[in-house]
Amino acid sequence: MTPYLTVPFSFTENAYNWIQKFCEPIVLDYQKNALLNSALISLDFRQIEEIKRSTAWQELVKFSNQYGLNDPWPQLFIYKQLDHPRPVHLGNPHIDTYGPAGIAHTACVRFNVLLNGEDTTEMVWWNVDRTNKLVTTHTFVRPDLTQAGRLQIVGDTVQDQWANLGEPDYCAAKLACTQEYASFVRTDIVHALNWTGNKPRLVFSVRYSNSWADLASFVQ
Repeated sequence: MTPYLTVPFSFTENAYNWIQKFCEPIVLDYQKNALLNSALISLDFRQIEEIKRSTAWQELVKFSNQYGLNDPWPQLFIYKQLDHPRPVHLGNPHIDTYGPAGIAHTACVRFNVLLNGEDTTEMVWWNVDRTNKLVTTHTFVRPDLTQAGRLQIVGDTVQDQWANLGEPDYCAAKLACTQEYASFVRTDIVHALNWTGNKPRLVFSVRYSNSWADLASFVQ
């Protein structure tokens, strides 16, 4: 199975309007104050509870239950609109992790729903997991100014990281279109998003406790 599964998905109008309104102040604050141009946002307890009470969350969980996925957890990917497009569109090759030190557990499956941004942004994957000698731990500053670890590829620059990996094993664009379709994506192997910075980008992302093999076997 390829490392993505694209499916038709849309919220009802009321649910869509709610989630856009919920995200708006978070995105504005990030655009204005965040140190990094892009980040995975871990929501606080109050925000998590607000989401879980929403119709939007109920619709999304009901949808993902069709695929046998467990323990959904909401997060946001925010990418700034930059004053100048990124001269190199290559994304940072990494593996998604969470828990103690930021790297204790591997996140294998996400459901990414595009709420704002270009729907042609390319995502790429390499058949490289966290046991590979190319994978190293990098410490970075979260938007809340705390430090965490991240599993990424050795190299001083993004270009160096890509050179160390070679050509991606999988490439896909059009993985999501607002209120039309979204994608389950594999995140326990090295992957990257090649974004331009031309427009702001917001992805509502749901992390699950399942392995990618769980999803693959359920679909098959």
